[in-house]
Amino acid sequence: MTLEDAIQMVITARTQYHTVHTQVHQLREAWATQHADLLQEHARSREAMQQAEAVLRALAIELYQSTGSKDLAPGVKVRELTKLIYDPHAALSWALAHQMALALDVKTFEQLARVTVLPFVRRWSEPQATLSPCLPGELPGPTAPEAPSHPDTSSSL
Repeated sequence: MTLEDAIQMVITARTQYHTVHTQVHQLREAWATQHADLLQEHARSREAMQQAEAVLRALAIELYQSTGSKDLAPGVKVRELTKLIYDPHAALSWALAHQMALALDVKTFEQLARVTVLPFVRRWSEPQATLSPCLPGELPGPTAPEAPSHPDTSSSL
């Protein structure tokens, strides 16, 4: 296969994707418009449910604190979570002294390693091909092409 053949394959695939993507987008918009009342009721009922659940949780905590019982009713229980409060600097000093619980901040380290010569860091160049969002001879799509690894999740239709 030649480079030109591969370019044509990408153009064809992008064109097909844009056509289907546009149709899906239009159908989602039409569905949302047609069912606007249902979507509003959905939002209201979700808010009401979340408020009712918050009231029940608060009441459950009150009852637990007054009775000590964790099993309050079928489906309503209390569990205790252990929370830790500590000075991060003291914790780091302890971790360094005991050589435990240490983790490398990879992002920060790699930023430093790019500008600092470290004897244990080896560098190499790796070629990476980039493709223009609009190849020569390709008609621009209605939107920029999305990467296949990031499907459109903006709607739940």
